[in-house]
Amino acid sequence: MNLKQVRTLFDYHYASFDRIRGCAAALSHEQFVAGSSYSVGSVRNQLAHCLMVDIRWLARLNRQPPPEMEYADFPDQATLWREWGEVQEQVMAYVNRLNAEELDEVVDLEFPERGGLRRSRRWQILFHMVNHGTDHRAQILALLAGFGAATFEQDLMLHLWSTEG
Repeated sequence: MNLKQVRTLFDYHYASFDRIRGCAAALSHEQFVAGSSYSVGSVRNQLAHCLMVDIRWLARLNRQPPPEMEYADFPDQATLWREWGEVQEQVMAYVNRLNAEELDEVVDLEFPERGGLRRSRRWQILFHMVNHGTDHRAQILALLAGFGAATFEQDLMLHLWSTEG
């Protein structure tokens, strides 16, 4: 992994969620919070989960304790997307100020629920954040399609082709 690749992945990550935002705007509030038996549930819960994961991993990368958050902290789309914009700015600022040596540094992580101390290279954590988002976007797109909302192909290659300079 190099810095250009990491930055490209995060550009894809957030550009894809921006497209999700456009699709989700067509949902009523009832559809946005409607339960689903798969994964973490509703479109709102899926999006809030992704947001909370990015917040928690960024805190860990900054060697800070991850904040406690709940889906109910995001009662509607306006609240969720307002917070989303702030977190996106913070994550992109973090990614953009990294240097090449920092990508390969080992980060010690406390996970009592997973057996205690875990060690990961910074690039692995960043890669996980993007991959996690891709997984949940697929779930969100399926929920959106079920409501008859517009969806899109989220392939990384399509993003790369559309952003070639």
